[in-house]
Amino acid sequence: MRNQGYFEGTRPVDFGDDKVVRFPRRRTDGAGPSADDRTAAADDLAAGALKSGWLTQGQAALRLQDAAEAFLDRRVVPVAGGSAALHLALLAVDASDGGEVILPAVAPATTVNVVILAGGRPVFADLEAVDRPFLDAADANRLVGPGTRAVLAVHEAGYPAPTDGLRRVADDRGITLIEDCRVALGATAAGRPVGAAGALAVFAFGGGPSAGGLVSTASEQLERRLITLRSTVIATADECFSHDCADGMVNGYRIDEAAASAGARALAELDDVVARRRDLAAAVSERLAAAGLTVLGADGSDTRPNWRSLVALAPSRARRDELLWAWRRAGVDVASPVASFAQSTQLHRPALPNTRAYCDLALRVAVSASTARALATQR
Repeated sequence: MRNQGYFEGTRPVDFGDDKVVRFPRRRTDGAGPSADDRTAAADDLAAGALKSGWLTQGQAALRLQDAAEAFLDRRVVPVAGGSAALHLALLAVDASDGGEVILPAVAPATTVNVVILAGGRPVFADLEAVDRPFLDAADANRLVGPGTRAVLAVHEAGYPAPTDGLRRVADDRGITLIEDCRVALGATAAGRPVGAAGALAVFAFGGGPSAGGLVSTASEQLERRLITLRSTVIATADECFSHDCADGMVNGYRIDEAAASAGARALAELDDVVARRRDLAAAVSERLAAAGLTVLGADGSDTRPNWRSLVALAPSRARRDELLWAWRRAGVDVASPVASFAQSTQLHRPALPNTRAYCDLALRVAVSASTARALATQR
């Protein structure tokens, strides 16, 4: 399925009896839809919009969807931004009315806020280890209860999180695995782009709420649900989307043409960008090691970060704090992972020892030419 119309006030777009414009999928011989098929489908979409008097997402959004589906080899729904993508993914799995979402205790406050906005209740699990800052599958499994709707795997700082254990937990316990890839576009796990393990995966092209984002899924049913939620369109069963934030979502989660064009360019240039970052990461990593830090690396030749940031561990909290403030004064883009407002009380529980140790010792250092230059001036 491709793009639908959208709501303005209370009137739905009507594209005929089906209310949906159906775009061709990949053919059985493995080839994608032909150019004529895509053109005809786009013409149908435009004609339906003009006839009804309503707008739809434009050609740039269609091109982005084609490019993203080819890149991820999954169904893709382009949306306004990364937070919109996560919000829609949570709504799609009914993580509302207090449904629990298990996530790592170092998830950013923005992530926690989106879970709450979706009507869910965040439940914080420990990390695998201080040098493996990813959601621990065993702790997540322990926290699953009757109200659990989803488990959220966060690819910390662009490092691919291990998902096999989380996938087993989700399958065994009847919940949904969502991958948060918003800072991990370009990272790979087992030779594939991150986001292939979860029932849903969310991506972002930038940090702003309207910088463009994606929700990917292998499920046609979830894809249809996402499109309905994104556009607040009357569903096939004539059940209108109802949610506390519905009024604010009208038009707001549809990707605009400028962001869609930028996203398509970002995908086309991604390999070159990641290769340049990798070279810069080698220089930055050398400086971090010279300062006595242990830099986290990739798990193997077919698993790599996107080198957007490096995570390094100091030998002590005092040394971490010393470097943090010295480097900030020197203009280095560096931060220490901290628990957000909703997590801070849990950090003092014995159940989260790895999270506490990671927050005490870790630094996230942005990979850039300016970071490399600034670090070169430090002793």
